[in-house]
Amino acid sequence: MAAHRDPFPAEAASPFGTHDERREERLRTDCVRVDWSEPQGRVRAGPLAVRVLGSGTPTLLLHGLLGSNRYWGGAFDRLADGGTLLVPDLLGFGASPRPLSGYGPEEHGRAVIASLRDLNVREPSLVVGHSLGALVAIWLACNHPERVRGVIAFAPPLFRDARHMRRQIAKQGVLQRVFGLQNPAATWLARLACRNLCSARPRLATRLYSALRPALPTPVLEDATRHSWISYSETVTRVILAADGAKWVAAALPPIVIVAGTQDRYLDVEFLRELVDGRPHHRLEVWDGEGHDLPLTRPDRCLDLIERWRRVAARS
Repeated sequence: MAAHRDPFPAEAASPFGTHDERREERLRTDCVRVDWSEPQGRVRAGPLAVRVLGSGTPTLLLHGLLGSNRYWGGAFDRLADGGTLLVPDLLGFGASPRPLSGYGPEEHGRAVIASLRDLNVREPSLVVGHSLGALVAIWLACNHPERVRGVIAFAPPLFRDARHMRRQIAKQGVLQRVFGLQNPAATWLARLACRNLCSARPRLATRLYSALRPALPTPVLEDATRHSWISYSETVTRVILAADGAKWVAAALPPIVIVAGTQDRYLDVEFLRELVDGRPHHRLEVWDGEGHDLPLTRPDRCLDLIERWRRVAARS
C-alpha cells in the first residue's frame, strides 16, 4: 500500500416552491459568471469513456451529477503539463456505458478503477472531484487507498444523516426540489422530464435547461441530457441521498482537502468543519462568496489548489 502524507424535504407542500423562491433562484443563476472553454484530448472508450492528455503521474478529475468530462473546461488541460490527466464520464453519464441497473458508490468507484486498469495506470492518482464526483473520489480513498495519493473534494454533498440531508435540500430552489427525489410528486415529475425530454428530445431539453441556467456553456448543457432515468435516479438515491459520505471521510487514509463556498446552499460548512476536526490528514478550505460550481466559476483558484497539492506531494 502506498504511503499517504498530508501535503428538500418530504413535508414540502409543493416541489415547485413559491413565486418568490422561483424569482430568487432565477436571479441567482443569472448572476453567475462562468469561465469555460472547450477542453482538448482524446476520449478513449472502455469501462468508462475517458479523456486523456499527457503522461506521467496521474491526476483524475471526476464531474458532478448531470455532468461529463467536458464540465472540466480547457483551463484544466494545463494539468497535463505535469503528468497524465484523466477525465472520465462517470458510469451512466455522457458517453460512458449505461447498464440497466447498478449505480451505487461501489459500481461507480469500481468503474473508475476498471478504467484505470484498462489504461494501464498503475501509480496512485490525485483524485479531484466536484459534487457527486467528490463523493466518488472520497469513496475511492476509503475503499481503495492504494489507488489514491490524495483527494481534493470541491463542494461535496456530505451530510450527517438522511434527516440532515433533507434539511439542506429544503433550502434549494425549484429545480433541486423536483430533481432531489424527496417526495412522490417530485419523483414523478423528474421521471417524466427525464424520459420525455432528456431521453426523447435532448435538443428541446437543452433549450429549456438553458433558459433556467443561462450562464452555463452550451456543451455542458448538452451533456446534462446524456443519461438514463435509471442512471440518474439510482445515483441520486444510492450515492447522494444515502448520506454515507461522512463515514467514508472518517475512514479514509489518504489526505482529503474539502473545499466549500460560503454561498453554496447545498453545504453545511459547520458540519464540514466538524468532519475534519481531529483528523490531521484532512482539512477544510472555505472560499468566501463562492457558490457550488467552483470548477466553472473559479477554475483559476481550483487549479492553484491542485497544483500546490501536486508540488507538495512531489517533495514528500
